[in-house]
Parts: sequence; structure tokens; C-alpha cells
Amino acid sequence: MVVVLMVAEKPSLARSLAEILSKKQCRRRKSDCSACDVYEFEGIFPPGGGGVRVTFKMTSVCGHVMSLDFQPQYNKWEQIDPVDLFDAETMKKESMPNLRIPHFLRNEVRDS
Repeated sequence: MVVVLMVAEKPSLARSLAEILSKKQCRRRKSDCSACDVYEFEGIFPPGGGGVRVTFKMTSVCGHVMSLDFQPQYNKWEQIDPVDLFDAETMKKESMPNLRIPHFLRNEVRDS
């Protein structure tokens, strides 16, 4: 069966959307991310005729997954000329590494 993954901005929104879309027939399961449950239910996709039966998985992130920051040498604000920041390299990092949200999403998307 085809699996459709939907990701909401926050856990409470994922739960509400899953309940509405499933007419309160969704099943909740714990995930490997302690903050984000997964709600599963069956339905037709796309809705409105001509769609196929699928399993929907609704989950969420918790705010921003990644953040953008300057390299460490640019984080001493009192010692840096702000003009230098226009050409400074940046780096991406997990906003909340303890939640491991990128890992969690990679696992959930595997069969979707």
C-alpha cells in the first residue's frame, strides 16, 4: 500500500489534523523522537474521486529543524566588524540535536 507522509509544524497541530482527516479514527504510535508521535490512518489520495487507497502518516517537527549560524570566529560580536558578516561563511546545524528530528524524519519517510 502507498504511504503518504504529512509533517506539521508542531505536535499539537499534527494530532488535530490527523483527528480531523481521519474522523477520529487514527492510531497513535510513539516514534524514536520523544517529542513527536506519529498518527496513522487509511484514506483515499488524492481525495475527491479517482484516488487510490493509502496509509497516511501524520507527524510533526518541533519548530525549526535546522538553524544557520556564522562560523565560531564570527560569534564574538563585540570584536567583529558587521560589514565582515556579509562575506562570512555560515554553517547549518540542528536546532535541537537532542531530539534528532532529521534522523526521525529520515526513518519515517523511508516507506513513503
